[in-house]
Formats: sequence, structure tokens, C-alpha cells
Amino acid sequence: MEITGFLIMDSSGNEVPADAHGNNVAFCCRGCGHPMLAVAMDNQRGSDEDHPATCNQCGASYFLDVRSSAEKAYVHMLPGRA
Repeated sequence: MEITGFLIMDSSGNEVPADAHGNNVAFCCRGCGHPMLAVAMDNQRGSDEDHPATCNQCGASYFLDVRSSAEKAYVHMLPGRA
């Protein structure tokens, strides 16, 4: 899924400083600021709740919720994994 140029937001609807290129989204962990990468392709890290992108520094887990028609992607933190 091509998400270059999509607006990247958190679960509260606030814009997240991020870089979306191709099917990748680079952003900083909300817990510790460590760089993160999530991939908007099935079964890849960060693609859904079953395949989260996990921070190597603090262990927080994230997944993407892509809304193609609105050209937005939401970065959700999984509860209990920070």
C-alpha cells in the first residue's frame, strides 16, 4: 500500500511528526523518543494489532490504521505494552 504523503496522526487525531514513504512510516516512539518504523503491508511489523512494531528501547508497541480514501494513517499504541 502506497502511503507517501499521507497525513500521519495519533489515536487522538493529533498530527504526528513522521515520514511516510512508499509503504513505510518512520516516527518516534511516544514513550521514549526512539526511532520507529512501521510497514503498511499485510503481516509486516506495524501492519496491525497482531503484527506490531515494537520499540527496541522501551518495548512500546504500535500499529498502523490506514485510511486510504482520506489519505491519513493513524499510529496506535497497544495498551499495556509500554
